[in-house]
Amino acid sequence: MLSRDFAGGLAAIVLGSLYLYFAFQQRVSALADTIGPAGMPKVLGILMIALGLVLCLQALYQTYRLKVADSRQWQGQGRKLLRAAGLLCLAIAYLLVVSYLGYALSIAILLCFVALYLGAKPGWQLGLVALGGATMLWAIFVIVLGVQMPAGMLFQG
Repeated sequence: MLSRDFAGGLAAIVLGSLYLYFAFQQRVSALADTIGPAGMPKVLGILMIALGLVLCLQALYQTYRLKVADSRQWQGQGRKLLRAAGLLCLAIAYLLVVSYLGYALSIAILLCFVALYLGAKPGWQLGLVALGGATMLWAIFVIVLGVQMPAGMLFQG
């Protein structure tokens, strides 16, 4: 039986390989330095593959050398996967509305729904956290990093 660590290592190797493949597909700019804009994604892809290999080797060592195999380690994982799928659905919903509502309002709504989904109690504190979080994220991206965020069709007059 595959251990959770081995399955996670395999998933990391697959995702890292895909990430690395797409990093090598990026166009090279004449203005790029030696590493280029794809340098960091390539490093991240290689690190993800390497860490996945380490996790697989560690899982194999624990299973075969130390005889540490617990058949109960997969119990409850289906529920956790469904919970993660719910968060993915919230992220997809955000992507569908961000061009219409704009970044600031969409991220505030996303923060609110994620907090509710994870068990936060509705109330004015939750609204304050969502608005404060959206304001901070907007300020970081727009003011500090200079990234233009979508204003949204709703507010373009």
